[in-house]
Amino acid sequence: MPSLADIEAPIHGELKAFNAYLDRLIALPFWPLSTILKYTLLQRGKQLRPVLVYLTAGACGGVTAATTTAAAMVELVHNASLLHDDVVDQAELRRGMPAVYRLWKSRGAVLTGDYMLALGLQLAVDSGQYELLGFMNSAVQQMSQSELDQIQRAKRGDTDEEGYYRVIRGKTAALLRTCAASGAHTAGAESAVVQKLAEFGENLGMAFQIRDDILDFSSHTVTGKTGGNDLREGKMTLPVIYALEGVPSGQRRFYLRLLARGRVDERARQEALAWIVEGDALEKASQRIAFYTQRAEENLEVLADTVYKQSLLGLAEYLKERKK
Repeated sequence: MPSLADIEAPIHGELKAFNAYLDRLIALPFWPLSTILKYTLLQRGKQLRPVLVYLTAGACGGVTAATTTAAAMVELVHNASLLHDDVVDQAELRRGMPAVYRLWKSRGAVLTGDYMLALGLQLAVDSGQYELLGFMNSAVQQMSQSELDQIQRAKRGDTDEEGYYRVIRGKTAALLRTCAASGAHTAGAESAVVQKLAEFGENLGMAFQIRDDILDFSSHTVTGKTGGNDLREGKMTLPVIYALEGVPSGQRRFYLRLLARGRVDERARQEALAWIVEGDALEKASQRIAFYTQRAEENLEVLADTVYKQSLLGLAEYLKERKK
């Protein structure tokens, strides 16, 4: 598996300049907004989304000023969504640190997220990149709809696999689709190429989210998140769906009622964790990651063989095998 450093090598300079630009964007004279923004972006994680924007632009002809606008837009919107998600999910940790709402309460987290969303969209408006604005507006709508869909699925006890894919296509894959399409668009790629790279981003996002759902069964010391968080919140993720397939009907009804509460107590969570980890649900979910990764790799056949394409292929492999 390639390292992130290897994947990012062709765009190392661009990422360094991008992060300096991001620092300038959040350097505001307003307290506590500036403090919360700096805290939110203190640990920047893998920066998968701007990396995807820059690599697809490089693969389609070259990075432009509009590419950096797109990268900043998606990174700001992504982080805004994380602030909101942590409030909704009542998550304790984000990237190994206390979630923003734990320090500044829900109002501070939600309002800062609103500001980041508006700032990201304003970048596209100010630069006249209205196509990017269209990509992003579509993604944000899908993200919001899918989060609500996920909550309702848990309440109803829905265990259909297609419904799960519909949720993650909206809540995760839609933004990665926007990243890949935006990068290609800012490099001047033809519409057919933009479409193929959009599909690449979507397939990458599907694999990424399934992997994330598997990693929820790892300790928070590995992932930087609270282990078993999805179970605690009653989310119907793919490992849970697969685990329920082989459960006797009486026990299945018990687990569905438990998940439908929306908040699972610690004893029940530990029992469910053991039940899922000891079965074959995680292995079956991993097979779906391989499926979407292969589709993503096939989408890249439209590109010439360059260092950027190799990094995109490496990124797909990295996301398939990542441990956090």
